[in-house]
Amino acid sequence: GLLVLLLSLCVVTSLLKRKDHFINEELLLHLVQMLSIVLSMYVVYTTHDSLLKKQGLPLFNQIISWITLASSFVLPLLSPTSLFERLFSILLSSMSAYLLLSTGYEALFPLVLSCLMFVWIQVEQETLRQPSVSYKQKVTSLQFTCSPDITQFRQLYLDDVRRAFFLVFFLVTAFFGTGNIASINSFDLASVYCFLTVFSPFMMGALMMWKILIPFVLVMCAFEAVQLTTQLSSKRLFLMVLIISDIMALHFFFLVKDDGSWLDIGTSISHYVIVMSMTIVLVFLNGLAHLLTTKKLELCGKPKSHL
Repeated sequence: GLLVLLLSLCVVTSLLKRKDHFINEELLLHLVQMLSIVLSMYVVYTTHDSLLKKQGLPLFNQIISWITLASSFVLPLLSPTSLFERLFSILLSSMSAYLLLSTGYEALFPLVLSCLMFVWIQVEQETLRQPSVSYKQKVTSLQFTCSPDITQFRQLYLDDVRRAFFLVFFLVTAFFGTGNIASINSFDLASVYCFLTVFSPFMMGALMMWKILIPFVLVMCAFEAVQLTTQLSSKRLFLMVLIISDIMALHFFFLVKDDGSWLDIGTSISHYVIVMSMTIVLVFLNGLAHLLTTKKLELCGKPKSHL
């Protein structure tokens, strides 16, 4: 949490210096998100201390936790649709919810993954060498709302195979970054104690599932930015990812075991199922990332027209 706050201060300071027309609403939004990070740190610390003293979950902490979780879906939609600011807003909202669902050092993973995603966006932006890309904009000047015509989508190049491979690699990294999803023993019920302490399998399962999905959402939002900068068609991307996942699935299919220990049999089957279901999950995550990056909510007044 302290690292996220330090990063937020640096980003807000740079935005204040770079943007002469930095709107008060935008600054207020970032301050609210930073406040939610502070509240998440406070709730986690006080809840842990209260549970150690056998005093149960404080009602105030429970209310703040649910409000923070609900606001993490709404606050990114209030931020500007410029590429850098929208991704930064998504990171802050995701980290406030992830801190509440963390029990230790695993909260470092989304932050490090987000920094890696930003480096990936910068690298892909700098490697645009194709003649079909007529110009190269700065990352800070791109807008998620721009919807290029279908005729502007270029043909596939060899670099696009690398981008599809990187997407698969980062998805697998996000898959196992939080814990081994194939084994329920990898997850601790203490991660949901800021929200509820009474055993409720469906509610606890939903909270853990959202914790698992947060790194996936960060990766897909970053790839939305890569698609925007490189003018890459989503349909062609899915075809490339489908080919890569089919090759991996064929490989793991021949490694499926029907003898030996139950652990070896279950592990070989889970690897095959994970790779086969990657494409289906990718379609859902792409839709969620598109919603988080392109939609803009207006609290009051008429929507602003972007000339």
